Amino acid sequence: MDYIDPKRGIIAWFANNPVAANLMMVFILVMGFVTYNSIQRQMFPQVEVNYVHINATFRGAAPQEIEEGILIKIEEALQDIEGIKRVRSFAWRGAGRISVELEVGEDISSRLDQIKLRVDSIGTFPAGMEPLTIYQVEWRQQAVELVLTGSEDSLELKALGREIQNELLLLDQINFVNFNSMPAWEVAVEISPETLQRYNLSLQDVSRSIRNYSDNLSAGMIRSESGMITIRSEQRAYRADEFARIPVILGPQGERVLLGDIASIYDGFEERVNYMRSNGKNAAFLQIEASSTQSLPDVARSVHQYIAFKNEQLPEGYQLDALVDMTYYLNGRLNMMWSNLLQGSVLVFLMLMLFLRVKVAFWVMLGLPIAFLGAIWLMPFAGVTINIVTLFAFIMVLGIVVDDAIVIGESAYHETEQKGHSVDNIVRGARRVATPATFGVLTTIAVFAPFMFAQGMESNEFRNISIVVVLCLIFSLIESKLILPAHLAHSKIKPLAKEHWRSRFQQRFQYFIEQRYQPFLQRCISHRYATLAAFVALLMVSIALMASNHLRVVMMPPVPHDYPQIRFEMHQNASEQQTLESLLAIEAMIYQQEQRVREETGKPLVQDVFAFLNSQTSGQVVVTLVAEDDRPFNAFTLSRRWRENMPELPGVRLIRVQDDVMTMGGQNNLEYRLFGRDIDQLNQAGLALIADLAKIPGVFDLSSTIDSAGKELNLQLKPVAYQLGLTPADLAAQVGSGFYGLEAQRMIRDGDEVRVMVRYPRLQREQIAALDYSKVRLPSGDFVLLGDVAELVETPGISRINRENGFRTVRVSANVDQAQVTTSEVVRLVRSEVMPELLERFPGVRTELGGQIEEQQRQRDQMFLYMIAGLLMVYILLAIPLKSYSQPLIVMSVIPFGMIGAVLAHFVLGMNLSLFSFFGMIAAAGVVINDSLVLTDYVNQSRREGLSLADSVVRAGKMRFRAILLTSLTTFFGLVPIMFETSLQAQFVIPMAVSLSFAVLFATLITLVLVPCLYLILEDMKRPFRALKRRLFGSPAAYEA
Repeated sequence: MDYIDPKRGIIAWFANNPVAANLMMVFILVMGFVTYNSIQRQMFPQVEVNYVHINATFRGAAPQEIEEGILIKIEEALQDIEGIKRVRSFAWRGAGRISVELEVGEDISSRLDQIKLRVDSIGTFPAGMEPLTIYQVEWRQQAVELVLTGSEDSLELKALGREIQNELLLLDQINFVNFNSMPAWEVAVEISPETLQRYNLSLQDVSRSIRNYSDNLSAGMIRSESGMITIRSEQRAYRADEFARIPVILGPQGERVLLGDIASIYDGFEERVNYMRSNGKNAAFLQIEASSTQSLPDVARSVHQYIAFKNEQLPEGYQLDALVDMTYYLNGRLNMMWSNLLQGSVLVFLMLMLFLRVKVAFWVMLGLPIAFLGAIWLMPFAGVTINIVTLFAFIMVLGIVVDDAIVIGESAYHETEQKGHSVDNIVRGARRVATPATFGVLTTIAVFAPFMFAQGMESNEFRNISIVVVLCLIFSLIESKLILPAHLAHSKIKPLAKEHWRSRFQQRFQYFIEQRYQPFLQRCISHRYATLAAFVALLMVSIALMASNHLRVVMMPPVPHDYPQIRFEMHQNASEQQTLESLLAIEAMIYQQEQRVREETGKPLVQDVFAFLNSQTSGQVVVTLVAEDDRPFNAFTLSRRWRENMPELPGVRLIRVQDDVMTMGGQNNLEYRLFGRDIDQLNQAGLALIADLAKIPGVFDLSSTIDSAGKELNLQLKPVAYQLGLTPADLAAQVGSGFYGLEAQRMIRDGDEVRVMVRYPRLQREQIAALDYSKVRLPSGDFVLLGDVAELVETPGISRINRENGFRTVRVSANVDQAQVTTSEVVRLVRSEVMPELLERFPGVRTELGGQIEEQQRQRDQMFLYMIAGLLMVYILLAIPLKSYSQPLIVMSVIPFGMIGAVLAHFVLGMNLSLFSFFGMIAAAGVVINDSLVLTDYVNQSRREGLSLADSVVRAGKMRFRAILLTSLTTFFGLVPIMFETSLQAQFVIPMAVSLSFAVLFATLITLVLVPCLYLILEDMKRPFRALKRRLFGSPAAYEA
């Protein structure tokens, strides 16, 4: 073998200076522990949200007015601003929103200022529109959602909810509390048209009186001898009785007509049906959010302490509870990681004990906490927190982080077996494999390194995982090269007694290597092309399993949720009462099904039921399930029962059951966006697409943004109206004031904004027939019936308008039952069979893929690019230690073969391949490369000593057999506990664990059999070129690495 000087080099220095090694170890562990206790903990990694929102409010305006008067003007003003990726606009009754998505990497503050300047320069917005609000969307994490139950008096409940919000905001750890679950406050002044006519008044007159007599005004200051004295008039009314005392008419003799004399004044919620129930009790909801700089457990801890404190002070009958606590998931993942880490470590330690001495196994295992705590120490400097994504990365790297230490430890142990224990022999053994082991780790780092530079919200998970993996591997490299040799050098490793059971095991293991593996390897390299063909056949079988859909490929595995829910939407012309009846029917069905579950299983499944109206035409029911271990079945089975027993719901246009963690964010598995100018053609194309999707088995929960064409009454003035001096604007203003309402004033009362509305009594506003007989005031002061001066024509109306990049859009979305068909299969089917015919029928329409599948395909494309970049770096890092342009191809050629084990394992276990599965394959590629590099390097060392090519290959396999087998077995057994996890928290990482563990297990065969064959095949291919070179240049047939 090559001569190795045990006195030179950094490994020798640390081996001879154990104090330095121990101080380095203690420093890393202490800094890791300190950082672990203080590091920020979040549910999800922080992302930079590159969105700017522009909100518009124009009360009473139709969606077409919002679109034409506001949205289109803003869209045109933003057209030439650089850095804008997409502009989406939405218009509905009385409001609109523009969502500006910026390109990744843009300076959001600069673009926000630019957008504000452009919008402020528009001077043609419609009169009566409220000021626009323009803001950058901030990233916040949901922490805890509270539910307050108690009195049936919603006014009292809201007042108490506002008190709780204010008290929560006083706590140090809480900065954001949303309390928007109940209707807004409103003072309604209702006056009949007959009363207005009797007193010769209009609603505008009444509104003017309120503004004049209900206000706080400053009248300046007086300089007096005692100082400055402020003069103020404080006459603002805040309560109904105060508004009732406002004078509306003042007579010449001092007589007064007060507002309370001619109007009914109501002080309460704005007009809408309010239904919000928790287990049948009246309820209010509060959402506590954490900022990007806050730690989720700290926020949750403060909230729970407040809940315990507040429940002791609440009036009788009231109760404050935590509905959703996101730290449940975070703590569950943390507990799972530490539990599986402990179990996996025990199994790894036992495996190492079989092949190495106990002391060697212990020092090798010490690399695990050093690598993990070292990574935690540096995570804050890289802008990474502890969250469910980074915990996933720790679990993924669990099986590979000690591989480097195993290679170093095994080589050092082998050296002491041959020559006895000494510092020099430990150094020789470590240095013998230090170069390939180091570059093996660097190649694994190279696979993940490109993902560290991923940008955008979709790629943020890649970035966090890669940073954690790279940090763990860096500290693993430090520990195995500097700390481990020092510990091994100063540990008295005595040879085992021959009668010891481990000694007998190792003798039999050596016998297996020499009498079973070595002859088998010799036969394989003798028939190396047949061996290669066998592996290629296995690879083709694996690819065929995926191509034939015997093994489905999905982007995300379905994971049952702890909070399944039902959302529904009514047609736009549905009344609030119809919406409420639908909500009550769904709520009753859920209670009935829960009763059936308890009768059938004797166990409860649903713990709480929360039902509420989101708007006049939509509602939602959310349930919380009992603890996972106590459930008779999961949310998927429950949701199937819900679908099968869903009652008939007249007027419902969409109903969606959400039971999967991956679809709870509001996005569907599948979505298509349709663009065009003609809204009728867009709607027809959307309906045609829905019909085609409905024919595909496994596609369900079909929905769209196609407008349901609610009713509109078009006011058309008769000729007599013009003769009487009426204009369309006058008529629309009077009718709108009476039936929608005229906002007289706004005020802040007890922290809430309260609107004062003047309008007709509700009974007169709810009857269409009353419109014809309502009174209209002429410019002369006289009154006429509306039906005498205008004709009411009923026409189809538009309730919502969606736009994107200047075009009107329709979105068609659906969910996909992954047990029947994958989302990718549906996309391929639609692309090949549905879209060509659809676009031919509707030539003015173009389509685009959206929803979860769009983001997942973007992630897949980015993964491919990063993998290419990583492989280029791997090639460079392999070429350096091997000193060859061709030998890195041997090592890298085993990467595709490494996926055979992962694919076959998924097939046998009946699991779908997912994005997490591919992450496991990426990690396995690093292990395969590491082992193959160590083997190839040993072949080159043997050849430099003068051994023949075949003998060098066989010797390398024999000498590196134990190290390669150990890295595979420790990786496999380290992940075994995760593979057998049944908890919800483990469902995300089980596919990754299966991929990594079985891929590495199969990689043992690849490294010990296929790599030697590939080495010889490469030499076979070089032989003709060497002969040609000798003939042309007369060069000697020297060994060329």
